Amino acid sequence: MDGQLQSLIDTLDVAIDERMIESAMKSFTIACGFERFAYLQTAGNEIKTFNSYPAEWQSIYFTNRYSRIDPVVTTAKRHMKPFAWSADAWPRGDLSREEKQFRSEALMFDIRSGITIPVEGSYGSTLMLTFASSQPECDATIIGDPRRAERAVLYIHHRWRTVAQRPLSMPKLLLSPMELVCLKWSAEGKYMPDIAVLTNKRHRTIQYYLDNVRAKLEATNLNHAIGIAKDMGILERY
Repeated sequence: MDGQLQSLIDTLDVAIDERMIESAMKSFTIACGFERFAYLQTAGNEIKTFNSYPAEWQSIYFTNRYSRIDPVVTTAKRHMKPFAWSADAWPRGDLSREEKQFRSEALMFDIRSGITIPVEGSYGSTLMLTFASSQPECDATIIGDPRRAERAVLYIHHRWRTVAQRPLSMPKLLLSPMELVCLKWSAEGKYMPDIAVLTNKRHRTIQYYLDNVRAKLEATNLNHAIGIAKDMGILERY
């Protein structure tokens, strides 16, 4: 996961709406071997979230206020450090009817294991990022450096809040998140081999993205594309 985090942060840096943030998070989730992600901000009984769980599961979860009894949420708040979890390891005895129902419904939606990274937020809130899998268990070592993972959660929180506060009248953007990332690195003076290393992509993939940039901006070469992007105010926004 450590090797993918910087690429995620770079992509989030150029996101201008929640759709782009969600797209970046989904790509990162799959690259790390998981299927779903969920970012939660909890403060008392209030929860704010963006995630890739099925809409039906989200409706069930929030209608029943499952965050009160969700073992992942309660463990995150209690220990406040990254951890791996598995539904098979959740307690089975002496459960209330509601807790049994939660476990059964989570498994029904293939939420079986994952990792969660909690961080203390402002004014007593808790921020947590979860990556979930349909596999029975996952490897806790994938978290890598816990402090780096926690900083990534804080950055995700910052970008999400920043994007949510932007005016809706911003001009439509022509470029995809990865095209923007490659263009921004090019504007910083990096060459394609350097960008490939920085983004954990192949050289040919970077060339493909930058070719798309030139075509979309109708530029004759990469320097021309950078100039057009600056004139349009695309790069100055980041």
